[in-house]
Amino acid sequence: MDYTQLKTFTVVAHIGNLTQAAERLHLSQPAVSAQIKAIEKSLDVTLFKRNTNGMTLTLAGEVFLPEAEALLQQHHKLDCFAKTLAEHYIAHAELGLIHPADPAKITRLTQEILRRDPDIQLHIQYGMSGEIEQRVLAKQLHGGFFLGPVIHRGLRSVFLEDIHYSLICAADQAQAIQNGLPASLGQCAWIEMSGTSGSRKHLQQFWRKHKIAPKQQIICDYPQTIIDLVCQGVGVAMVPSHKAEAAWDSGKPLTILDEYRQTLPLSFIYLDEYEADPSLDLLKSCIETVWALDTPLMGGFQQEID
Repeated sequence: MDYTQLKTFTVVAHIGNLTQAAERLHLSQPAVSAQIKAIEKSLDVTLFKRNTNGMTLTLAGEVFLPEAEALLQQHHKLDCFAKTLAEHYIAHAELGLIHPADPAKITRLTQEILRRDPDIQLHIQYGMSGEIEQRVLAKQLHGGFFLGPVIHRGLRSVFLEDIHYSLICAADQAQAIQNGLPASLGQCAWIEMSGTSGSRKHLQQFWRKHKIAPKQQIICDYPQTIIDLVCQGVGVAMVPSHKAEAAWDSGKPLTILDEYRQTLPLSFIYLDEYEADPSLDLLKSCIETVWALDTPLMGGFQQEID
């Protein structure tokens, strides 16, 4: 049993589907299946139950998974240590950000990272929550910010704070919309982010809850443009409350409809295999420091997703 087989086992266990696991591993489905069979043969135990819905762990597989994950963590730790032996070694940290994260906190976070390690090469990438999640799973990021519940078994999650969302409309449309709530919202165009954003799914839940069927949907992935479009009367939108309030304070012609608000959890996510990674450890420690200044962390800093 080697590293490749252990990695294949954990990916299949986390995803529960051979085809999707093969795509994640950049292998053929028969190759993934063969590696699973090889592990089961060497251990003389059945690790998966195969059914029409995919692959689920047996009791033995459930017991074996955390041990396999621990070995992968140690392998990654050794790999990181070996790289430091190079003559011109430079530490790298890849961090994924999403727009709902408070820019002031991100600035303090960047300053804290560079204060603790002035020589580190920090790469900050922006994206939607779904994009950040996929980059973390693909090992393109050490970790990143994520909006909404984290359900992928291979990820660990650190709760940071609740992000509050407000519904906004153009100031000159506010009275007509408020007089006909909630039916009037169905007559409006809704400006929303694409499906990879953390807020999209919850907006759809909001529509179902209030029996709203938007007459038109406009997809826009840039928050400031969404606010500008709302101010011009193009449609309504659900945006982070701090952005809505900042726009209103600056004199933008919009109205915040206080009847409708949403709250979504903001978390920092990272791959289980990277638990012992020094760059990840630096990112987590700095995030803990910055967010602890404003928000008490719930249930401790580290939280594993089951």
